[in-house]
Amino acid sequence: MTFRSTLAVAVLAPLALASHHASAFTFTLTPVTTTTSNFAGTIAINGVVSMGAGEVFYSPLVMSSVSLPFKSSFTAGFNGPGQTWDPAFLAWNGIGTYTGAIYNHSINAGNLGYSGGMPLGLYATNPLGPSGGSGIILHYLDANGVDQSSAANYAINVVPTPGPAAVLALGSLVALRRRR
Repeated sequence: MTFRSTLAVAVLAPLALASHHASAFTFTLTPVTTTTSNFAGTIAINGVVSMGAGEVFYSPLVMSSVSLPFKSSFTAGFNGPGQTWDPAFLAWNGIGTYTGAIYNHSINAGNLGYSGGMPLGLYATNPLGPSGGSGIILHYLDANGVDQSSAANYAINVVPTPGPAAVLALGSLVALRRRR
């Protein structure tokens, strides 16, 4: 190896490393959130978003997307009113780590397939979502000033409401534990 080629390697190697800076940004969602067909309230999709030094988070109101969850048959889905970003997530300053509710869903008459409640089953499909599932794509500016995005999938599992027998059995278990 000549002096010239050694010098070129010594000078260009750090530049190559700098241009391939690994992002410290991470994003995960709770894979499956379980609810009942007539749940009244907010179904929170929880997750964790971590930003690294020099990275800038874009507010979801500026640049992000959500692919709402549907059953695989597309006969029911969470697509009516009440599907929105969580206020706490929107209030996050984009520094450090956020843990908690990221997106909220509700069961209401505006949802596809609603008939006094959501049909039972796993809502995890959307052809426009990441990997064909329901999901969220968040965007950020990495430490090198390059726009980046990260996707995470999630699902909502709608299960039967516990019947009176199940509630009675649970009450009996609690009573037995208190006697001990």
